[in-house]
Amino acid sequence: MAEEESIINGFSTTPKYRIGTVSRLTGLSADVVRVWERRYGAIKPQRSEGGSRLYSDADVARLRRLRQAVELGHAIGQVARLPESELENFATKHGPSFSVEEDGGNPYEVTRERFLKAINRLDVVAAEEEISRAATLYPPRVVVKNIVAPLLTEIGDLRAHREFGIAHEHVATNLLRNLLCSLFRLYPPDEKAETIVLATPLAERHEFGILLGALIAATRGWRVVYLGADLPAGEIARTVKIARARVLALSIVTTQNGPTIEELNAIATQLPPHTRVWIGGAEATNYLELIERADWILIHDLDDLDDRLKR
Repeated sequence: MAEEESIINGFSTTPKYRIGTVSRLTGLSADVVRVWERRYGAIKPQRSEGGSRLYSDADVARLRRLRQAVELGHAIGQVARLPESELENFATKHGPSFSVEEDGGNPYEVTRERFLKAINRLDVVAAEEEISRAATLYPPRVVVKNIVAPLLTEIGDLRAHREFGIAHEHVATNLLRNLLCSLFRLYPPDEKAETIVLATPLAERHEFGILLGALIAATRGWRVVYLGADLPAGEIARTVKIARARVLALSIVTTQNGPTIEELNAIATQLPPHTRVWIGGAEATNYLELIERADWILIHDLDDLDDRLKR
């Protein structure tokens, strides 16, 4: 007689789903499922004969409850190992005040709105909790493209219209920078990974473009050497040579000025021939003559960058 199937809270523990199916059933990305499993011990899938992870109905149900708990405002590290009985009653105990579904609409827009409202009243804790929750629920590329990048634009608009002061802008950008830096730790490069160096030239102090690009590159398996903003041409070229970088990514956001064109020309003459240069940013198109002459590649947006990194 066949062994009786094990049941937990009405859900079968028989392993049958691959991670792609689990992602669709839970609304969590495969990356998030893996992090919750490996880093936090939230679930313990079994293995198929071929070594693939297989998840049960009970695993799917638990992941759904964990997602709900995170949406209620709780860190995954605090709830990942809670027993089923506590997770099952979590929503009832703590209420739906943080539920994304309650607000309706696009969940990324909801996150951005909550973050900006918290920044407006300078509630740093609430703002940080909002973006941390998003980073827990969504993979980094989604966080970058759908939350952080639009937020930077909105913050700039609010500052320009004087709805945000300098303090608001600094608090918001510091929180976003800290979030992006923390996500890098999830993506250590493979030993055989190609290297990409990211920087802005001298007198260009806007670093978020390359910071966003650096995180996307890390998620695509590149070895990232992030130099930050406002570097002289000689230092950028020297780093590229030492790192034997396949790609140098530059960002230009400041309105065209003398030092920038001089620095870009210097970079073009000092780089090794095997290194490709990708250049983007709001003002990059002002340098099309140099870009064409140096055989550099103009990056139009983050999706364009991501597509090239995948190749």
